[in-house]
Amino acid sequence: MSALVVYESMFGSTRDVAHAVADGLRETVPVRVVEVGALLAEPGGTAVPEEVTLLVVGGPTHAFGMSRESTRASAAREARTGAEALVSPHAGIREWLDVVRMPAHTLLVATFDTKLRRPNLPGSAARSAERALRHRGAVPVVEARSFEVLGMADGLAEGELAAAQEWGRLLAGTLPAAR
Repeated sequence: MSALVVYESMFGSTRDVAHAVADGLRETVPVRVVEVGALLAEPGGTAVPEEVTLLVVGGPTHAFGMSRESTRASAAREARTGAEALVSPHAGIREWLDVVRMPAHTLLVATFDTKLRRPNLPGSAARSAERALRHRGAVPVVEARSFEVLGMADGLAEGELAAAQEWGRLLAGTLPAAR
């Protein structure tokens, strides 16, 4: 039994949340954290390994849902950093979810996103990712979770990393052996 945390991040906030979630999980279960572009570049990176019991997927909310090539390009332009400064410049969770192969067993999943604190816009990358995973037969263990960022490249709101670590502990408690 293990957990896999797959994330997409533009400016590092979603990456930081992914690692905090993994820290909470790691207290109970072995966990691997991997950026989605790096995962796609690995041999077999489109398959969730059989030993994974819990898959956690996270990404930033762009244009009311998961990012796409055009919204990643827009983020690079708006931040005036260029694509080379982005954590996930080429592929996102949307692209990975389109090609991922699920294990033979029922896979438990949880999804999260990062969203701007203000304005409070509708839409959620986490809910979109959860829907895609459910369509592939995965079973969500908790509702999709959003973590607040202060601005596009301004970092996480205060307390969000601690909340992410606690959420990771909560996720670990949902696993069959942890009950």
